[in-house]
Amino acid sequence: MKTESQAEKRKSISELHRSRYKRNSISKNADESRRRRLAIDQALRRKHREQLITAKRFRHLTQQEEYESAGEEEGDHHISYELTAGDISKIEEELKSNNHEVRLDAAKFLSRALFDPSKALRDFVVDGDCVNILTQLLTSGDAEEQLQAVVCITNISAGSYELCIKATPTIPYLISYLNESNIALQDQSGWALGNMAVEGDEIRNMLRRNGVVSPLIKLLDATDSHLVQTACFALSNLARGPDAKLEEFFEAGIVPKLTSHLINNTPDTVTEICWVLSYLTAGTDQFIGKVVEQGVVPLLVQNLESLQAQGPLALPLIRTFGNIASGPDEYTDVLISQDRFLPGLVALCNSECRPVKKESLWVLSNITASRRPEVLEKVIQAGAIPVLTEIASHTNFDIRKEAAFSLTNIACHGDKYIQALPNNVLLPGYLEFVRSEDPELIKLGLTYLQLLLTHVPQGKALMQAIPDSIYSLESVTLSTHSDLCRTASVLMDTYFGENNEGVEQDILA
Repeated sequence: MKTESQAEKRKSISELHRSRYKRNSISKNADESRRRRLAIDQALRRKHREQLITAKRFRHLTQQEEYESAGEEEGDHHISYELTAGDISKIEEELKSNNHEVRLDAAKFLSRALFDPSKALRDFVVDGDCVNILTQLLTSGDAEEQLQAVVCITNISAGSYELCIKATPTIPYLISYLNESNIALQDQSGWALGNMAVEGDEIRNMLRRNGVVSPLIKLLDATDSHLVQTACFALSNLARGPDAKLEEFFEAGIVPKLTSHLINNTPDTVTEICWVLSYLTAGTDQFIGKVVEQGVVPLLVQNLESLQAQGPLALPLIRTFGNIASGPDEYTDVLISQDRFLPGLVALCNSECRPVKKESLWVLSNITASRRPEVLEKVIQAGAIPVLTEIASHTNFDIRKEAAFSLTNIACHGDKYIQALPNNVLLPGYLEFVRSEDPELIKLGLTYLQLLLTHVPQGKALMQAIPDSIYSLESVTLSTHSDLCRTASVLMDTYFGENNEGVEQDILA
């Protein structure tokens, strides 16, 4: 016996997954820059993953790029004082200088100041001539000035909406630079466009109208892994939102290009690719199908083992699995047909990284929602029940709830499955759900109690052996939620009333 509400696929733990991360200092080299960016990314995803937060990154030139022309080994990377209106006037004057070196130094200083702009600097961007001057540098024909101007635009677009919107007139120039042979300029332009894409549908539509999607996807042909990661960052931000127009991504051949980088690549690159895939598969079943049909799943599973020990780096991969599993059963079949998928997923459910654990449990709950016993058999053979039982019995409610969804889905498949569960261990935890004040948890607990009492011969005795268990059930009869009240009342009357022979009823429909 199982109703639609008892075993259902859940599209996502959160409505939108990508979390905000901004660079908060200037790194000394490109590798350190990316390592620090990922570290901030991981920390903030842990903190903010249950809400929609934008994803932006400040970006700076490497130390060598900034100081080798001056012969300096070290530099002052931070502006330690608030720039005044007088300071801004001096910077503006130097940006307009006829001397190339003066202009370049002023642009470098400006890029650092834009990291945490003073009020005077914000006014210069919002109400002043800042972007117009930077646009002149973009059109100067000098590669150094162009690059440094794009760094400034990257940091402007990494700021608030009122700053970011001021940078949008530079969009055509940035897109044109994506087709240049200068990798540094391509890379920096991709960062700036990716930051702009975060700000919302208004700017994303502006970017699309300027033709940004195709050049970014062409960057995926690059052999430079950093450039590929940058392209993925921008593409994943463009693929956000309900009006992402994903058809254009697929028409431009994005999936084969992404797939080519899933073979023998670094965890950092695989993670960025999976962020794009997580958005491509967060849409309709049609788009999930287009990804699955192009043979991505086996390559994703191959990368599962290498990412297991990488903590939050595994999140977009898991999310992509979850989106696929939330689609039709045939997509789930593609996943579980990979021998290493279910054992790897169960291992991730035991991760020390809380977001990874929770996300993996969500994926497993979608898989156990399948109507077919053969899917359940594979889940059980992968050793899921002991892992789920431990989690459902000893962790925090939000994590326990995710494990409980899978266990309840398994129990819904009939006598064989619920009787195979360690119900004496599970029952106290489900009773805690019933005693909670969360209607979803209470419903989950009542669902299990109803299955236990109707399908396990010793179910009633198990409940009676636990102090206050019947009182816990009875307390729900006073709930202000009519459905919960009705369910608890029927269970009480059927199994613990004066005439309680115990007749199975479908009371949770």
